[in-house]
Amino acid sequence: MPFWKSQRHPLTFSFLKVAPLLANMEEDLVSHRTPLSASFTSGVSYHRGGGVPLEVSRDLEKAVKEGQLLEVVAIARKVVEMASRATVSLAVTGDSGNGMSSFVNALRGIGHEDVASAPTGVVRTTLTPARYTSPSFPEVFLWDLPGMGASDQSLEHYLRELQHSQYDLFLLIASEQFSLHHVRLAKTIQGMGKRFYVIWTKVDRDLSTTPLSRGLLLRNIQENILETLLKEGVHKPPIFLVSSLDPDLHDFPDLRKELRIDIFNIRCSGPLEAMSCACKETINEKVASLKTRVLQNCPEDTLGSCGADDLEHYLRVYRGCFGIDDDSLLQVAWSTGRVVSEYRTLLRSQDLCGLRRADCRLRLATCSVMKMLLRLLRWVPWLGPRAVRWFAQVTHKRMLHLVAQDTKGILKKILEDSTCPA
Repeated sequence: MPFWKSQRHPLTFSFLKVAPLLANMEEDLVSHRTPLSASFTSGVSYHRGGGVPLEVSRDLEKAVKEGQLLEVVAIARKVVEMASRATVSLAVTGDSGNGMSSFVNALRGIGHEDVASAPTGVVRTTLTPARYTSPSFPEVFLWDLPGMGASDQSLEHYLRELQHSQYDLFLLIASEQFSLHHVRLAKTIQGMGKRFYVIWTKVDRDLSTTPLSRGLLLRNIQENILETLLKEGVHKPPIFLVSSLDPDLHDFPDLRKELRIDIFNIRCSGPLEAMSCACKETINEKVASLKTRVLQNCPEDTLGSCGADDLEHYLRVYRGCFGIDDDSLLQVAWSTGRVVSEYRTLLRSQDLCGLRRADCRLRLATCSVMKMLLRLLRWVPWLGPRAVRWFAQVTHKRMLHLVAQDTKGILKKILEDSTCPA
């Protein structure tokens, strides 16, 4: 039995009069609006940073309008699965002789003797950009770029020739010293709006030639790099201290973990942002339609004097309409592998008391003084019933607004949870 049919307050008008309006609202929304999918990419394939395909956008709009949050979870997972096939390009750059090619081989998990390895040596070995792949990072191109020159003139030429638009993430390699060339390159990359890491290679050699303790040496290296960058106005980047001779020690495991997170974000941030915007716009239009259709049909002889039980009843109905009722949240939590309390803590509209505590306007509208004033107004000829009806509409509009805000928060968490394992 639908929850709005059970345990109705005797003074409450039957919500069965409103339920057909909620059902017909979906058809009205479709016929009186421009589809949100028109603002997204219409192709079936994904590219990094792009939107979502036309048919996926339509399915998402339909699921949000109908309050089918489980369907939103399935759509989000489908989007991430398709977006994960987009290619990502990582650029490995730095001064010549810093061990960039050795680092590329270590990141790929192969030795220098492997036929597919990047050529290494004491002299400059990489003269043109070379592209490599690794089974550890599917659909990722690892570009081994030529090292920067030693003179300012060659550095200027290097920066001009750097085709930054084709790379998604830069790995800035350094060893022995973090020079002004590294700083200028970091500033250039930051000016492009691109993310970059600073990777200090050959840390094994540093440890074997210093009298300092391991912890003190590593801390000194990190602090020196960070201080040099901050002096030149460069934001703090991720800094990793590694040894290309042993890719299982030092910061190499953390580097791989961070890379996987950033590769995921590069691929999926665009589609997920498009989905988030689509959800918000659909919720806004659903609220506008509900305010018009439901409130225009509220009997003025009951809404103005409704008590806490009546408003609690309507609150449950509104939550069910948006798909954030208790049963729906339990199903969503089960589907995403989360605890249902993670979703419930986002709700201000769990009950009327919580909603009143969270919103001063609703608290004022439902206080004892206001209820007494409304009872007196009902006896005023002509003006009284109209004032009561207007006040009731304002109260319900506020409730709808607050439930809609909760729905947006739940949808945001659903998009996050359905794309990241628990």
